Amino acid sequence: MLPFLEKSLKLELRVTTAFEGSVLSEVTYSHPITNDRECPLLPSAHVTMDKGTGLVHTAPNHGLDDYVVMRKQQIPLDPCLVDENGRYNNLAIKELQGKTVLKEGTKFILDLLSADVVHLEDYVHSYPYDWRSKTPVIIRSSHQWFIDVNQIRDKAIECLQDVTIVPEHFKKVFQHQLESAPQWCISRQRAWGVPIPAFYSSDRNKPLVHRAITNHLCSLIQTHGIHCWWEKSVNELLPPELRNELKLPLKEYQKGSDIMDIWFDSGISWKCVLPEPHISDICIEGIDQIRGWFNSSLLTSIAMRGKAPYKMLVLHGFTTDSEGRKMSKSEGNVISPEDIISGSKKIGNPPYGIDVLRWWVASHACQSENVPVKMEILDECAKSLNKLRNTFKFLLGNLNEYDPSVHATSPLEMRDLDLYMLHILRNFYQKVQKQYSLIQYKGVSKDILNFITNEVSSFYCHLVKDRLYCEAPNSKDRLDCQTILHFILNTLLQSVGPICPHLAEEVYLFTAYRKDSSSLFENQFPSLDKFLDTSSFPSSVILANQIRDAILKADTKATLDMEATISCSPEISEMLQNMNRNIANNSGLKEFFQVADIRFTDSHEDSFQELSIKGNLELTENGETEAFSVSLTKTTLEKCPRCRLFASSSKDTLCSRCSNVLNVSVSQQSCV
Repeated sequence: MLPFLEKSLKLELRVTTAFEGSVLSEVTYSHPITNDRECPLLPSAHVTMDKGTGLVHTAPNHGLDDYVVMRKQQIPLDPCLVDENGRYNNLAIKELQGKTVLKEGTKFILDLLSADVVHLEDYVHSYPYDWRSKTPVIIRSSHQWFIDVNQIRDKAIECLQDVTIVPEHFKKVFQHQLESAPQWCISRQRAWGVPIPAFYSSDRNKPLVHRAITNHLCSLIQTHGIHCWWEKSVNELLPPELRNELKLPLKEYQKGSDIMDIWFDSGISWKCVLPEPHISDICIEGIDQIRGWFNSSLLTSIAMRGKAPYKMLVLHGFTTDSEGRKMSKSEGNVISPEDIISGSKKIGNPPYGIDVLRWWVASHACQSENVPVKMEILDECAKSLNKLRNTFKFLLGNLNEYDPSVHATSPLEMRDLDLYMLHILRNFYQKVQKQYSLIQYKGVSKDILNFITNEVSSFYCHLVKDRLYCEAPNSKDRLDCQTILHFILNTLLQSVGPICPHLAEEVYLFTAYRKDSSSLFENQFPSLDKFLDTSSFPSSVILANQIRDAILKADTKATLDMEATISCSPEISEMLQNMNRNIANNSGLKEFFQVADIRFTDSHEDSFQELSIKGNLELTENGETEAFSVSLTKTTLEKCPRCRLFASSSKDTLCSRCSNVLNVSVSQQSCV
């Protein structure tokens, strides 16, 4: 403090006496303007020692810190000297009356104190400003209406425990807010709004409020509208017969000018929306509404009926511009949804369409953090939707003329690869549905992209293309595959539909089995659980997948012209060869490993091969493993000109499968 004073006064100061600040709590001083009364010095922790003298003026009518100090010291609050127009009222000294507090009044007081001021300088400090007009405001005390939160606080915290909040950590934030919430001021002074139905006598000492008066006013509002409070006279609002009924004293009454806090107004929306005993399943709003609508809805519902007005709350962050700044009309950085949907020359983006916007909301905006609206993020969303569209195109193309009521096959006789894909599909759908139920839309979009990329496109569809393109149209192998694709299509439509309804509906319109004008969202899809209830999970594919991953990680390119020799134990060999059951020529394993032929041996000795791959199979969840190796050598078979597989005994001749499909006599072909 001393260095600051020396710098401001440009004087060298000497300490003559030192004493504890607590000594000042017993000291009084004369009022510096009126000199007509003694005032106490009040201790307070909010006064800092790094600037000034450590002594500041106290105005409990005009600041919360000062008001709290006054209440703590149990000092009565003097009447406020400032009116609603920011001018000194008739309670101030005569010379100040009518002067504006921030301009004329300030100048007058400085002049009045000039003889007693040691030093005067400008000081920049924090001061409240109106967010819209960007001008300073004057805080002043006034009579207000309050809800005693202490009477409902414990019940509100208790009921909050039964509310699901997403993200979950905001429940603690909400609870802490309730624990520390002050009394709730529900009145405001505005020129418009829902009036508080109170009357005052001329002395304004006590408001007149009665249920009968409120009921009478409600009937007037229902007939004449909310403006009748402002438009009708006191005699119409409080008629003589009602005064007589309530035995009111004969005096003049004035109607109050206070309105309801808009948060109280919106906080009782539950009362109008859902009749008893119903409560809202879900409420969605920004994270700031913990102190706003969510809070006012909870407190009013607890006060009126003793329970929370909602079962679930979902909180989200806010959009910012590409530089992370809050979007605001005054800043001119607002990007509207229409700009994203239809395109905008102003921000230079193409028309992305409604589904890209919805995908962006699901994958980026449904979280508690703020999210920037960047073109690169929207481009990424457009690419994700394009991946989905291409996957749907592949599925629709390969399901042309497929009718599930006629062509669907039983899982009991399917290949292990097909069964495996069905189980993967069911797990995916169950996970997506759980994510939806938990309002984890970001997780849904992520799971959908991972599924179509890793399980559908790169895995199943890649492995079964030969069956789709080269088997006979109505062969069992091809119909098995189409049955799986049919389930994949249906599952993806159900998973994608809530986020991208337009894309999903468009795809559904092109399905060959759609027989009427029904919408996707009116359709009942068959259950995967029911379809799979008689089939066990094909564990052989788990083992085969580990070997396939090892081959893919090795420096291998195309393996269609290679023969694979797998060295493993007889038990593993038997499990893997289950993938060939009811299938000729090892085609189940050849399809899975994408090789010309495959054989098994229990010997791990090196032989002549072009590539040898070694690894360990994980057999159980507890970490038990078993070694394996795969040797790849060039096949002596030739490429079939139709299916492009290395399955022909001589060049430029069809393999036996293709010959049979084309109904060509085997005797006229040199085939395997």
